Amino acid sequence: MKKRNNFFLVLTFIIMLLYWGAVYAKNSTSIREKEGNSCIQCHIKLQGKLYSVVIEWEKSVHASKGNKCNICHGGNPNIYNAKGSKNKKYDFIGRPKNDRITNFCGRGKCHSKALFQFKKSPHFQSVMESGEPNCTSCHGKHNIQKSSIHIMSDETCSDCHTYQYSREILETVFAIEKDIDNIAQSLDYLKSKNAEVEDLYDLLKMNKHLFHQLVHVFSREDMEFTHKILNLEIASLKTALTTKIALVKRMELLYTLNIITASVLVPISIIFTIIVFVRRKKKEKYISAP
Repeated sequence: MKKRNNFFLVLTFIIMLLYWGAVYAKNSTSIREKEGNSCIQCHIKLQGKLYSVVIEWEKSVHASKGNKCNICHGGNPNIYNAKGSKNKKYDFIGRPKNDRITNFCGRGKCHSKALFQFKKSPHFQSVMESGEPNCTSCHGKHNIQKSSIHIMSDETCSDCHTYQYSREILETVFAIEKDIDNIAQSLDYLKSKNAEVEDLYDLLKMNKHLFHQLVHVFSREDMEFTHKILNLEIASLKTALTTKIALVKRMELLYTLNIITASVLVPISIIFTIIVFVRRKKKEKYISAP
């Protein structure tokens, strides 16, 4: 009986040890998986390229939106252990090869539309053969930049194309971008004046989509066709905006004139009323005098 009791005591003790060991392991893990970005905190202590990627990333559109390294490279940035954060269960991806970067950027919910458009481009075939020009050729590797004309230059295009051809393409793209920016500013102005412009915002959004398609497809035929559509749509938007802006400014002018008129007429009316009242009183006093 005593041996049986001892057996149960030992068994209970072992079970308790296992239980508390599991609790400790869980707590230890939760300490390691605290909020932060272990990738940055690790690389910032390194040297050379492994350090410079942090400086580049801090200037990127990804960093400005609060996106961490794992949205591209996978891994778990909350684990402060290099081996643990790169565990296979966290789908860690190191440095993708050049011919895989386009699919790398377009996977999941990231840039699938841009990838779909780029796959129709003659550049995509070049990427499959030589790895260039891929997404990072224009947008940067770790200092990822938002789509805009500022990331494009003669030098980028003239690596493969003639300078004249590159200049013609870029001038077309720059002209469209300038028109779209001016339209956006005009819409913002109208919105600030409480004008009804939701329909025009929808049209602008559609034009932006066509524009992004143009710059990602980069096929001469598609560019010429898309450019013609954009010219027509932008001209239509400009006409609508000119009419609305003229109407808003006319209303503002009428409002200003009403304010000026009110500010002038009201005091005059008050003064005239006072004069009439005073004269009437004087007249009444004169009549009532013996």
